[in-house]
Amino acid sequence: MNQHAIGGNSERWNSNRFLEMVATRPREERWQLVDGVPFMMMSPATGKHQRIVANLDRRLASALERHHPHLDVLREVGLAVPSHPDFLPIADLAIVPADVGDTVYFQDLYLAAEVLSPSKTREEISRKRALYAAAPTCLYVLIIAQADIAVEVWSRADDWQGRIFRSRDDRIVLPDLGLDCAVADLYAHTDLA
Repeated sequence: MNQHAIGGNSERWNSNRFLEMVATRPREERWQLVDGVPFMMMSPATGKHQRIVANLDRRLASALERHHPHLDVLREVGLAVPSHPDFLPIADLAIVPADVGDTVYFQDLYLAAEVLSPSKTREEISRKRALYAAAPTCLYVLIIAQADIAVEVWSRADDWQGRIFRSRDDRIVLPDLGLDCAVADLYAHTDLA
């Protein structure tokens, strides 16, 4: 997914300025703020990207239904980390409270997941991972490759030390959320299956 930055990197925006700007834009535009730089999402994700997100969504939704019905999974969701007012990202997928109301940017996030795409640099993803982890309720951050099999799992319980799973048979176990699935489950119906 391509992104277009505005405002240059010389002046950092805060959440108030960003939200004022977004309020003037057409609703179909998707904007995120990362380290004070507003970005507009330029093109839709590839089918492969969407399939990986859908596979994770189904697995997580099933686990939450059984273990945490007060939580739910949302795709392309706006998130907010109170300690970082210059960070209002759109995550590929997140676990948030089930009672969503009219919330646009969720502060209570329990998991954030990003699927790597050519337009997302390693630096951007690393920065987003660190900022997601700063959310007081965040338990896990997942980063999933789409060019090859690689799932990074970062967890609060492990003091945010990441683990990378590269085998289709590896198990992704998130005990706080009730998830237990094979890496292969996340790549089902893709060329990596």
